[in-house]
Order: sequence, then structure tokens, then C-alpha cells
Amino acid sequence: MTPDQKQTLRLSALGGAGLALVLWGLLVWLDGYPGPLPDPGERIALVLKLCVLPAGFLLVVVHAVALARLLTGAVDPLTDAPPEWRKVDMRVLANTVEQTVIFIPLLLAATMIVRADETAWLVALPVAFVLARCAFWIGYRVSPMGRAPGMAAGFFINLGLLGFVVVRFFG
Repeated sequence: MTPDQKQTLRLSALGGAGLALVLWGLLVWLDGYPGPLPDPGERIALVLKLCVLPAGFLLVVVHAVALARLLTGAVDPLTDAPPEWRKVDMRVLANTVEQTVIFIPLLLAATMIVRADETAWLVALPVAFVLARCAFWIGYRVSPMGRAPGMAAGFFINLGLLGFVVVRFFG
């Protein structure tokens, strides 16, 4: 294993630990909010409102890329040779689209099978997802290796949701 691969694993573990800490903090802070919601319709309504968070973050990234193109005069992405800082933002945009397309359907699926007393997770997960995407963007701006903690945190959210849905669906 190369030193870069070892560093990526260490930073990914840091992202996983950070995610656990953030989720714990959010669940403590929420203190059971919004309370037990036994009706799946109420849970879906709540989650659809909370999907504004990842969608809003995605809109911020889209706007940042578009604004950078406008301000630098690079309005033709087919002929433009962007500087490194713009490449980072474009890659953050692409990755955020990919992760959000995975996250939202999994969150909606989890909404249907979560128990009424687990509803606080439906609030904490979109907040943690957006924080993970912010960490990914900031870390990527620092260095390509710096994106690992945020990438891992977002990946672990999606992987955890997938595991949760599969276990509850088949369990």
C-alpha cells in the first residue's frame, strides 16, 4: 500500500469518526425532535421538507461554478481550460450530484420503514449529509487528499442508509 493510500484510509477513518460525532451531537441536540411520527405520510412530508437542505447545497455549488465561469469569462466549458481551483469546484459539483442522487431516494426509502421513535434520524441525516458535503468541498480546496474525510462521511451516510433499508426490508 502506498503512503497516499494509507493517508487516504486514515483521513477516511477520521471522516467516519467525525460523522459519528456529528450524528451523536445532532441527535442529542434534537432531543427526539420532531417526536414519534407513526404515520408514514407525516414522515414523508417531513423528509420532503428536509430534502431542501441537500438540494439547497447542490444549488449553492451549481451557482458557485456558474458564477466562476461568468466572472472569469470562461462561458464555453468545451473550449475552456480551467485553472485548478475551478476544476476542484467542477469536481465537487459532479460528486455532489452523484451523492445526492443516491442520498435522497435512500432517505425516502428509510422514511417508509423507520419506527416512529426513530424519527429524529430523519432530521439528523440530511443535516449531517450537507455538513459532509461542506467538509468535502473545503477539504478538496485544501488539497486532493483533504477531500477524504468529507467523502468518507457522505459515503458512510449513504452506505448506512442502504444497509438500514435492506436489513429492515428483508428483516
